[in-house]
Amino acid sequence: MNLKGNKMNLIMLLPLLIGSVGILQGTINRHVATHIGVAQATLISNAVTVLICIAFYALVKSVPSLVPDFFQVKAPLTTYKWWFIFPPLFGFCIVTGIPLAFAKLGAVKVTVLLVAAQMVTSVVWDIFVEDIGLNMMKFAGILCALVSVVLITLSKN
Repeated sequence: MNLKGNKMNLIMLLPLLIGSVGILQGTINRHVATHIGVAQATLISNAVTVLICIAFYALVKSVPSLVPDFFQVKAPLTTYKWWFIFPPLFGFCIVTGIPLAFAKLGAVKVTVLLVAAQMVTSVVWDIFVEDIGLNMMKFAGILCALVSVVLITLSKN
């Protein structure tokens, strides 16, 4: 039995799970926001996230053997660089923007637009940051995603 291959197959499930959770988060946040407002929903959501992150950080620091090496603390917080602020800013945009987009467009249209934007952005990132070229299969996949965006966006509901 090829354990490395099985681990790779299992890790392929992670983006599927995250994608599903992302849709659930956005749609539930939309409903929460309609009851208490986006500002308050975002505050509650991020406060809970901070508490979970603090608990996770404490766990990793106190019992590092419980988590894979990828999650280990590798440098002190004093090595924080100015540009490390961008991921939380992007996360804030996602947490506040997705519920609004879902409310105005619906989950399917938003999701298809998100996937298309993610595909294009990831190809640009791979080309210019990771030095990974664009091949015909990737190009065809992006083209299919863009066609999907057009078809779903043009649908009446």
